[in-house]
Amino acid sequence: MLGSSLCRLYHKKHEVHALHRDKECFTVCTADHSLDLRDFLQIQTLFNQIKPDLLIHCAGLTSVDGCEQEPALAYETNVRVCENIALACSNKIKLVYISTDQVYGEAEDHNEADEMLQPLNQYGKTKLLGEQKIQELCNAYLILRTNIFWWNVKSGRASSAEWIYHSLKNMDEITLFSDYTFSPISTVYLGDIILQLVEIDFSGIINVGSTTPCSKYEFGLQLADEFGLDTSCIRKCLMSDHSFSARRSHKLDLDISKLLEMGIASHDYRYSIRQFVQYGKEWANH
Repeated sequence: MLGSSLCRLYHKKHEVHALHRDKECFTVCTADHSLDLRDFLQIQTLFNQIKPDLLIHCAGLTSVDGCEQEPALAYETNVRVCENIALACSNKIKLVYISTDQVYGEAEDHNEADEMLQPLNQYGKTKLLGEQKIQELCNAYLILRTNIFWWNVKSGRASSAEWIYHSLKNMDEITLFSDYTFSPISTVYLGDIILQLVEIDFSGIINVGSTTPCSKYEFGLQLADEFGLDTSCIRKCLMSDHSFSARRSHKLDLDISKLLEMGIASHDYRYSIRQFVQYGKEWANH
């Protein structure tokens, strides 16, 4: 989802190579390459061929419950792949790594300076280990902790935001959590911020998200409002009343003061939802 969005966003002004594991490419780009990121030699050979200046690593096993159910696969995908890419980039290629708000878990402070992180699930733990591999093996890196949403370009796949939209459009009753808060941002807005950070040659860890956190329930209401859809089929519920394979934090708000102090303007989740409405359906052919 994120990779295809970034390719569409960047390809008109930059030479963009899309790396993927599918037989076909689902986005627009200068060239695409199908390979197994778990195979270091494949990555090294490709990098020697195309000689990238910048690599944005957004691949991974992102299903929170999926990572919990298959911890070995989560480690292989979220840690070993990071190690391979970091080794291939070394000190020659700047690496942008898309991490997650899940690394904070039960940590008291959700800011980049906090080193006492307490991820609650395998997804958060393996993404944090991926961060550590990059810090260990790369000289020039940018680690973004975020929570994104957009349209999925693959047929039969739907993001959480898409599921809410289609449910509302079809007047299917849905339940959304009112006791879980996060700082969501659209993939295209994240893509714009990535370029700004690269242009000022920032290196390190940074949170990127909405200036105002929201609950899933509030997110759903706002999305319905922007689409002009009826909200009567949205039911409020508590995450604490549901059981999942993976433990989840009720509060994953991101402290984005560091981003703002750098002079990079950010908006709240309503702005990202408006982007989702304005551009997303066209991009994903919905």
